Amino acid sequence: MSGDMPVIRNYGLHLTLDGYGADHLKLGDINLLFETLNELPAKIGMKKIGFPHIAQFKEAEIAGISGIIMVVESHISIHTYSNKEFISLDVYSCKSFDTAIVIDFVKNIYNIKEMEINVIDRGKNFPVENIH
Repeated sequence: MSGDMPVIRNYGLHLTLDGYGADHLKLGDINLLFETLNELPAKIGMKKIGFPHIAQFKEAEIAGISGIIMVVESHISIHTYSNKEFISLDVYSCKSFDTAIVIDFVKNIYNIKEMEINVIDRGKNFPVENIH
């Protein structure tokens, strides 16, 4: 057989969480979002690159805050809409992680009443290395 054959594995795991009926005061708390993003990587075995970046939106329809933290393994982002009691979270990583830890952590912090959760395997044909 000529040529190298690539070893294939999934590139990463992507957790999306959309939460409804969350505590509107907590959703508007910039310090709480900062701390959530700052603490979450260690809870799931990821290494932070710097500190969370936060943006606040005050327009009534989209009032809330958004934040992202870059991790060696990829990123974690959270968007909140305090007037709508809604939170949207993404954790994307090339390293496997325990999605239940993320879900419980965020649900408890923001008192989320109802959630939509998706876990997606990304990069299903990602070549890891060539073998002979």
